[in-house]
Amino acid sequence: MGTPADDMVAIAQVLAAAGESYYVEYKSAWTYGPEGRAPRDVREIAKDIGQAVVAFANSDGGDLLVGVEDDGSVTGVPHGDDQVRYLQSWRQQVQDDGDGGLPSVRIFDVSVAGQRVLLLRVEAHTGPALVTSDGRCMMRQGARSIPASGRHVERRRAHVLGDMDYEALPVSQARLEDLDWELIRDAKVSGGTGRGLTLDGFDDVALLRYWNLLEQRNGSVVLRRAALLLFAKDALRWHPNNRVRLRRVFGDEPGYGDRLGTREREFLGPVVKVLRESAAFLHRELEQETREDQLFVVRQLLPREAVDECLVNAVAHRNYAIEGQAVEVLLYPNRVEFRSPGRLPEPVTIAELMRQSGVHRSRNPVMMRVLRDLGWTRDQGEGMSRIFGSMRQVELHEPELEEHADTFTVRLSTRSLYDEGTQAWISSYGPFGLRPEERRYMVELRRAGGKQSIDKLARQLGESFDQVKVALEGLERRCFVWHKKRSRTYLLVEPLNVLHERVYRTLERVPVMVGLLGRDLVLEREQIALATDTADEQTLSKLIDQWKQAGVLAPAGRKRWKLGESFLAYLGQRNGTP
Repeated sequence: MGTPADDMVAIAQVLAAAGESYYVEYKSAWTYGPEGRAPRDVREIAKDIGQAVVAFANSDGGDLLVGVEDDGSVTGVPHGDDQVRYLQSWRQQVQDDGDGGLPSVRIFDVSVAGQRVLLLRVEAHTGPALVTSDGRCMMRQGARSIPASGRHVERRRAHVLGDMDYEALPVSQARLEDLDWELIRDAKVSGGTGRGLTLDGFDDVALLRYWNLLEQRNGSVVLRRAALLLFAKDALRWHPNNRVRLRRVFGDEPGYGDRLGTREREFLGPVVKVLRESAAFLHRELEQETREDQLFVVRQLLPREAVDECLVNAVAHRNYAIEGQAVEVLLYPNRVEFRSPGRLPEPVTIAELMRQSGVHRSRNPVMMRVLRDLGWTRDQGEGMSRIFGSMRQVELHEPELEEHADTFTVRLSTRSLYDEGTQAWISSYGPFGLRPEERRYMVELRRAGGKQSIDKLARQLGESFDQVKVALEGLERRCFVWHKKRSRTYLLVEPLNVLHERVYRTLERVPVMVGLLGRDLVLEREQIALATDTADEQTLSKLIDQWKQAGVLAPAGRKRWKLGESFLAYLGQRNGTP
């Protein structure tokens, strides 16, 4: 086990390599100009430190590295010891909260890549909103510190049943031996995937220090509740409902007593283990075998990204101060409900979540940071957008959100956005390769009577003009839609006419046929071969047979064909379109 000082060097190295985030910020100690670089004025650096401390303290806590550039390169703090001591006096840059309170900040002077770096570890402040010495209130948004009103910070901090403090409280009777070290080491090896983050460089206790899961008191190590919730050997000893309960419901409602139409499975233990096992089980429960191209394939009834996000949110954002309830996942025939103990924390509202505005507040910021490092979550405030987006991508109804008593519920429907008639119409395009992400444009065109301008379609779909234009151009290349030159209005090609549209464009590409497509046109076999760029006789014969069956061609003598009635009818409809 390394010393706390050694651990802080390792922590600073990992933070410098991981990049800036909601929890991490870099500040350079250099200024750059035409003649090169020079040490920054310490007063400017101190002002930056004050703003970062206030922003982290008013949010969910975080780490500030002074001596690291925005791109993560370690350039160090070149100032003398007296000036560094001035930088470490961060209290001069922060006003107390009015009740005489200041944030909890630990400062470490460490060496990273041979450079002197200051590491400031800031904890979330539970008192009134903090401001800098010049009166600026700040908070974190994404990877930035932004101005905010004190009222907004305090609304965000408001909590139910003291839940914000729950995970951070030390548990004096807990010991390091109460943790599942095999689980921690497994997390250490697998964590940080895709974020430039390497956790396996830490020894075991250093990793807990990096995650703020323990603190040093009178020379002893004291675990926080978050450490026990995440990694305890006997998790139920520390929290009676550290579990996820999955219930299969055989009807519209669960029922009670003799009418209890459910089958139940519980996953007990530390959060990291419970998430892994319950997610795997849930995915299996949501599998459905379907037939495709003469083969049986297994598909998920709901998008995996939405399911994982809902499960992680239910576990990570639950109010652990409500010890009498467990997280519940109910699987109905036509929906899945994720029920999490606790109401939404201020300032998050159902209306904000439905708008997917990116509003964010972590009830359990210490746990969220660990789960982010282990790959269970991503950037703060984006989870709901991923849930809504993944449901929309597979054309399912948008999620329903509900608060009732002390429970927050997310409901995912397995029902299609479209009625049976629309689904049958969409499936008619199957042989032509219509992709799932393209269907909404086709359906919206159909609802508009078969034609619509890009502008109106963009407004109806809530997308940008350019996004819709690119999608329609892709559909036009594959003959699902078409438009006249210098027009922004696109017209729908119905399923039975896709082949006709493709033949029309094929024949129009041959210069001698431009303007001649009509009832009097007679095609030689060689002309069809030329138009379709088909040299192989067997392939050409199959193509001509396909066209005849579709009503595109009709016999007009030996190796000669005229245009069929079905194709001529489509041609008349197309040419007569205003």
